[in-house]
Amino acid sequence: MSNMLKTMLRVLLSAGLFLLTSGAHSAPTISVSLTGSAQASTDSETNRFGCNDKIYASINVEELASGEHQLTADWIDPTGKTREHIDYPFSGAGTTRITIWLKLHPPKGSTLFGFFNPSMGMEDFIGNWQLAVRIDGDAKLDVPFEVVC
Repeated sequence: MSNMLKTMLRVLLSAGLFLLTSGAHSAPTISVSLTGSAQASTDSETNRFGCNDKIYASINVEELASGEHQLTADWIDPTGKTREHIDYPFSGAGTTRITIWLKLHPPKGSTLFGFFNPSMGMEDFIGNWQLAVRIDGDAKLDVPFEVVC
């Protein structure tokens, strides 16, 4: 092979390698703060909630490629059952914040005796929960928390 042909081949291989690596993107970074208020700061972040609390998850996504994305979140109870599933399409780039929430509701009829026993009918909710957050199926974060009555 001539030197000129070898040089052209090296240039083409280098250009092909550049195209392969420049198109690759890393998964975004996810962080989650759980609070009992939609306007809460990170100072009020907690991982313990009551049976009647509304639980807010402030999801921060960083290093997000420009374009359309999909957030999925599963609120998983102590028995391993998904109590709520969220599919949220959004567009963005760089850093994005999304807030979701969970409100536990006692079964019908249990509120009558709830005055005497606040955990009446909430037995399946008491214990260690998990919030599983995914962005575009690439990035995943599992956030543990506890519900007590």
